[in-house]
Amino acid sequence: MKRKLSLLVLIASALAAHAAEPLARPNIVLVMADDQGWGDTGYNGHPELKTPHLDEMAKTGLRLDRFYAAHFNCSPTRGSVMTGRHPARYGTFKPGAPIRAQELTVAQVLQSTGYVTGHYGKWHLNGKNGNKNTTDGNGRAILADDPLSPGKLGF
Repeated sequence: MKRKLSLLVLIASALAAHAAEPLARPNIVLVMADDQGWGDTGYNGHPELKTPHLDEMAKTGLRLDRFYAAHFNCSPTRGSVMTGRHPARYGTFKPGAPIRAQELTVAQVLQSTGYVTGHYGKWHLNGKNGNKNTTDGNGRAILADDPLSPGKLGF
């Protein structure tokens, strides 16, 4: 009986210690590409396109296999992912159309829980084509003081 009680105390102690450990929060990486179809990756069986990094992320991470775009254009789709709302609810209806500054983005929600967020690549939610005086790199820089820049919306 003592042996069973000791084993029970040991198991209960281990469970209590494990429960007291903070849960590791997952890294979240969202990759969005313009004009990329469902079958345009190696992990979905494309015979010619090689996507080894996406294949590895699909193998070891969480895949959203039934994730549908809210619109057929880039800015409304991008905004719907950022806000979780349909374009008709947040007012971005065409490519390059701005998102409203008062919208709550997934990046802002993640930051409020302690995540560090970052945005790389095409933004196209500020209603402008960036800083026309920028000549370096592809595209144009979004000015830091732009009220609809990624930095003002949680990144």
